[in-house]
Amino acid sequence: MYLCYVDDSGTDSVRTLTGLLVPAAGWGDLLHGWLEGRRDVEALWGVPKNAELHAVKLVKGRGRYCPTPEQEANFHSKSRIAAHEMLLKRLARCENLIVTTVACRTKVLPDVYACFVEHLEEWAAAQDTHVMVVLDGNPGPADTDSLSAEEAADAWRQAVRNAAPYRGTHRGLPLASRRVLEDPVMQDSAYSQLIQAADMVAYAAFHHLACGDATLWPKITPIGLMSRSYRRLAERWLGDPAGEGIVWKTPPSGA
Repeated sequence: MYLCYVDDSGTDSVRTLTGLLVPAAGWGDLLHGWLEGRRDVEALWGVPKNAELHAVKLVKGRGRYCPTPEQEANFHSKSRIAAHEMLLKRLARCENLIVTTVACRTKVLPDVYACFVEHLEEWAAAQDTHVMVVLDGNPGPADTDSLSAEEAADAWRQAVRNAAPYRGTHRGLPLASRRVLEDPVMQDSAYSQLIQAADMVAYAAFHHLACGDATLWPKITPIGLMSRSYRRLAERWLGDPAGEGIVWKTPPSGA
């Protein structure tokens, strides 16, 4: 069985979902490799290994990551891109890792997710295996001590509502033959190193896609170094590396 950590990227016209697939037996190796990358980044720039990394903020120079002003001053735009590449290099060394991205011409993320699950189903059937999905999202309030009973109940109801389209995609699969098991596990990226890893790869994958087609991101120039980072994962791409590790699909609604 495989675990698949999933995050999104894209624009209002094109959305992508990227998954990091790892066999259950290799999960520890993947996490170890990622944490080694986090330790490298901490050693060079002082970014704590437990600080939440978000690709857009990291690469675009937003947000403060370092504990001291001196370290933060050294963690400038070139350093941030170098940190991103360092992390993806570590992922590229993980032999059990498989990377896959699904792209759709729509801004409706649940539609892209339906295509992504279809893609996983096809792959898992061909491999005679099963997959559990861990998806970036709100799992519910992490700490209810500061909330009233009513506020906590409202927070839980909102989390359940937000997950409904993704849960519905799973529950619409044929029970007798489905390969993607259970409902998606919603996991806040702030508390998941591997969701953060998926975010880093997803952002690089979209830049890679946009570097090949300028019409996908007409208002912003894609970063070539992000594309290079994604290409470092070529040996981990699902299927033929010539396919760029990215699968285009048409959403169920045709949007």
